[in-house]
Amino acid sequence: MSDQGPIFSAIVVSYHTGAVLNQCLEALFRAPHCGQVIVVNNGNPPHVEAELRALTVTRPGFVLLEGHGNIGFGRGCNFGAERATGNYLLFVNPDCIIDPETLPAFLDAFRRHPDALLGGALRNQDGSEQRGGRRGELTLWSAMVSFSGLGRAGEGAGVWRDFNRHREVVPTQPVAMPTLSGALMAISKTSFEALEGFDSAYFLHVEDVDLCKRARIMGLPVLYVPAATALHIGATSVTTSFTLARAKVSSFLYYFWTHCESIGERLAILAIMPFLALAIMARALLPSKG
Repeated sequence: MSDQGPIFSAIVVSYHTGAVLNQCLEALFRAPHCGQVIVVNNGNPPHVEAELRALTVTRPGFVLLEGHGNIGFGRGCNFGAERATGNYLLFVNPDCIIDPETLPAFLDAFRRHPDALLGGALRNQDGSEQRGGRRGELTLWSAMVSFSGLGRAGEGAGVWRDFNRHREVVPTQPVAMPTLSGALMAISKTSFEALEGFDSAYFLHVEDVDLCKRARIMGLPVLYVPAATALHIGATSVTTSFTLARAKVSSFLYYFWTHCESIGERLAILAIMPFLALAIMARALLPSKG
């Protein structure tokens, strides 16, 4: 880990992640400009916890936070951020393996937009772009279009434009993007504190969507950085698909309810959420297409 120049504190929230956690951490240890790696242990097998404790001795700049139980992703990120000493915070899923050029690409974007919220490109194992790295504005309509399978790529699709943008032309430079993925996200510690971190009411899912929306409301640039890349393995936790889908439904409902502005919107949420919940649960039972 480098201690020269602006420093990133990488924050990894882990819950029974599996063997890929070692690959995730090794990539961070090798990454330029990464001066600190913080693992928030929400729960792992005893032998993994023992290995993590050993790293606190052998790896300078490694911090292990444990003993708090499973407090969820957003709250875990906030917990890790409180211990961060870097100029910038890098949130990385424990099943993400960042590429060597990722932090330099983020750092270059920060030089031009120091208060920005940045997201990177997520890849599948076959090298294709993964769904979720760059997304539009989350609304009841965009969610229904996306989960129904009716979404189309490109601005020409109009109201039928898919919430997910991974099927669209890949930009060559950082571009404004309404929504980024918390699987690979960077922000200055100052901006993160100004946003008061992730909303801890989200246990899992949608907390990144909410953070992006609040950043845009505050006037902070929200940018997708295509040169910042990571392999995202996905589905490595022992948690069942049903449990994950149930958490996603709860988070979607909380998001829409929190950000609605009228009684009419609340009625629309109550009418549409049952169908959206069914779509989310159905997708959980089907194999992902990336």
